[in-house]
Amino acid sequence: MKPGELVAARMSGGITIARVVNVEASRVRIAVRRRKEARLPSERIVLATQVFADGDEQVAAFRQQSEGIASDVDIAELWEVVSDEHTAWKFSELAELYWGSEADAAQQVALLLCLDRDSLYFEDGKAGYTPRAPSAVEETLSRRRRQEQQAAEADDLLACLEHGELLPTLTAHQQMLVSSIREFAAHGDDYTRSALAKSLLDKMERKSGNLQRLAFDSLVSCGALAADEPIELMRDDIAEAFSDDALSAAESVSETELLDDPDRIDMTHLRPFTIDDADTQDRDDALSLELRGDTDANSDTAAKYRLGVHITDAGALIPQGGVLDETADLRMASLYIPDRKIPMLPTAVSHNKGSLEAGMRRAALSLIADIDADGSVLRYEVNPSVIVSDRALSYDEANTAITDATHDYHATLSALHTLTEALKRQRELAGAVNIDRAEMLIKIVSPDDVQVRVVQRDSAARQMVAECMVLCNTLLASFCRDHDVPASYRSQQAPDLSELGADLPPGVEIGDGALKQYLMLRRFAPAQSGNTAAPHGGLGVPAYIQATSPLRRYPDMVMQRQIAHYIRHGEPLYSVDDITSVAGRADVQLRAMGKLEDERRRYWLLKYFKLQMERAPDDDAAATFKATVLDNQPRRSALLELADYPFRVRARLPDNILPGATVTLRLHSVDLWEKRANFIHAPDEVPVP
Repeated sequence: MKPGELVAARMSGGITIARVVNVEASRVRIAVRRRKEARLPSERIVLATQVFADGDEQVAAFRQQSEGIASDVDIAELWEVVSDEHTAWKFSELAELYWGSEADAAQQVALLLCLDRDSLYFEDGKAGYTPRAPSAVEETLSRRRRQEQQAAEADDLLACLEHGELLPTLTAHQQMLVSSIREFAAHGDDYTRSALAKSLLDKMERKSGNLQRLAFDSLVSCGALAADEPIELMRDDIAEAFSDDALSAAESVSETELLDDPDRIDMTHLRPFTIDDADTQDRDDALSLELRGDTDANSDTAAKYRLGVHITDAGALIPQGGVLDETADLRMASLYIPDRKIPMLPTAVSHNKGSLEAGMRRAALSLIADIDADGSVLRYEVNPSVIVSDRALSYDEANTAITDATHDYHATLSALHTLTEALKRQRELAGAVNIDRAEMLIKIVSPDDVQVRVVQRDSAARQMVAECMVLCNTLLASFCRDHDVPASYRSQQAPDLSELGADLPPGVEIGDGALKQYLMLRRFAPAQSGNTAAPHGGLGVPAYIQATSPLRRYPDMVMQRQIAHYIRHGEPLYSVDDITSVAGRADVQLRAMGKLEDERRRYWLLKYFKLQMERAPDDDAAATFKATVLDNQPRRSALLELADYPFRVRARLPDNILPGATVTLRLHSVDLWEKRANFIHAPDEVPVP
């Protein structure tokens, strides 16, 4: 090699035609293109052409000549000649075989470029070029044809997606691509094949740079997803459908053996009743009440009430370790979002055989407590039982019965209301802090008909049921503690509510509304799970477990099963490690499920606002809201709570507006993908009456 000679050099991008600038002992400096040089080991020079060039123009001309010849080279023809000889060929031998002995430099370079760019027929090695076996060539050709076909199928799919359509029949490859786009819409970059989905979406015309949103919108446009699809379910891998084994096991569940068990106490005479939301189908708790005139032999205190809390015995109905138990363990709890309910157990159990339906004999775990007029528990016992629910009441009907003397349940429910008020006072004396935030009930009639109703949690019926459940869980915790039964206890430090609002600016009136609740809630420490009984400061009880929702929560089913087994056999069913394992997994999973439920409620409330605005674009009331300021820091959006909905939002406010103030907000826009409402301060608007 000499300076100026054209050579074929092996670079990172393949064979490159270059001009020699200088030759050293073991290296060659070459000019790759205008004003770019490279210094390579001598062995990287594959072919010296003996053609010399004075400048870049001559190099470009030689390169163009070689490329033109290369376009007509038929490597397959060369391979067919030598394919029967499984030996390595030198390049010079192949060049002579293809071009003859008089091949010029451009022809040799053209052949070299073809061999380098396509390894279909020859394998390049240190010894030279080895013909590939016919089977290997055919396999590669088949793969390439398949890849070309798949690329064409992908182009057809993307063309349809861009027009908001989906092919009437999808190939297997197109089905895989649609599935990948769907998974990317749910998981984003966390999806393991996100690179594939993004490479497809990058080819589409888009209005924003958010590829995940484009994935969702594209699938909605073509009908592969509903506009209101809860992709959070896909994101969190929550299955809606039950396995065939679980459905079959649910159909096979029989209550007969439980109901005929002679060790169960017949409590059908107590005529318990259920109180739930009007559309509840999984009724797992019932109440009974008897007015007593008994006297406790030890204290001479009159037991005015005999309260019964009867929990459906799901733990006995569902065989431990069976497919339904494993299903419940996997799901951990029922999921309730506005547009669907995903039960923990198949409906054959949760809505039928395990539900405390009126008039049906059911197995239960019953807590019977004798309580005096002040709300002090004098004695209690827990037993497996058989009950028959006398009536299924809604909260609204129960509220009516409490005050309406003509209602057939008035005497029972008014007495129960009096009792639960006394129970509540006992807890408050022990330090309980009751914050009764309103609750939103969102009903989806159709995608364009969303109904929102705000329900006060401090309604008499809801408070009454809540107090009974707190008492039941408290006494069951005492039972576990006193009998050394391994349990998952819930505890919480008592909140320090002294000097509430001390860090607020001067002149702030805390009042008794949204601001006070906000400040109080900030003082609450998170509840903890543990194996040792400890006080629950927020509830004002010495120990607490959760065991009253066994159809809806797997930890409750486990604790119910644990207590029932101990009552029957005098020993626990689950070890401390077993209970700890369930509680640990439940804490993580239930927290994630709670977040998902909050997200979906937020979505549907924002859609409700959006629909109201769209239906009445000229009606100021549809977009105007009163709100209480909770926090307003300089250079930050203020935090507010809407007056008519227990819903917190952010908006920019003047710095001089203090917490506790009531302001008027105008809803400017709603972004359902981001689940974000854009509110602006509207001081000149007439507040909503």
